[in-house]
Amino acid sequence: MRIYHVSDTHGYFPNLSGAFDVVVHSGDFFPNKPYLHNSNSVKEMAFQMDWLGNNIAMLKKWLRGKDILFILGNHDFAHNALVEQALNSEGIKAISLHDKIVRYKDLTFYGFPYIPPINGMFAYEREAPEMHKEVDNMVESFNKDYVDILVSHAPLYRVLDLTRGNSAIGSSVISSAIDYKIDKNMRPSVVLHGHCHESHGITMYNDILVSNAASTAHIIEI
Repeated sequence: MRIYHVSDTHGYFPNLSGAFDVVVHSGDFFPNKPYLHNSNSVKEMAFQMDWLGNNIAMLKKWLRGKDILFILGNHDFAHNALVEQALNSEGIKAISLHDKIVRYKDLTFYGFPYIPPINGMFAYEREAPEMHKEVDNMVESFNKDYVDILVSHAPLYRVLDLTRGNSAIGSSVISSAIDYKIDKNMRPSVVLHGHCHESHGITMYNDILVSNAASTAHIIEI
């Protein structure tokens, strides 16, 4: 399967070139209005759903008839189930991966939208105790059923997560879970993430292929 991995598009539709089977978006799909900076998540959600309705035709053209699997990110205030419903009602095959294992063709995916805290004004921010709970739920799923691909908005700690100021914004909780809590034979073979625009790229981490497609795009063949 050829996966077109995109992330942090923030309302833009980057050119999808070449052959691929499915688009996977790892969060920060929507644009934002100034409401976000006023901590008005209700108005931000309404703005994003209106934007989605006004851009369905563009999105359908952008996908070139392919399906889209997605999670949302810290800039996304629209509810994932409503986004999934809106897209499918317009003839776009869209699957939300949030907090669950999804089998798509021959592969299994798990979506994890949560990020370490920034300032309390963004979606899916989790302080350490809450992040541990979210990760423990993920670990429980991974240890029961093998997951091929983890789609996470947050990077792993110190893996394609350095900002221009050389700050690591990845999650050590996710990294530790992969290293120590998920059975070695049940670890995913691929991690697709975004969030850190400055460090997009592809690398390997403990035999796991890691793709950061923030503000760019990668084709991952599995």
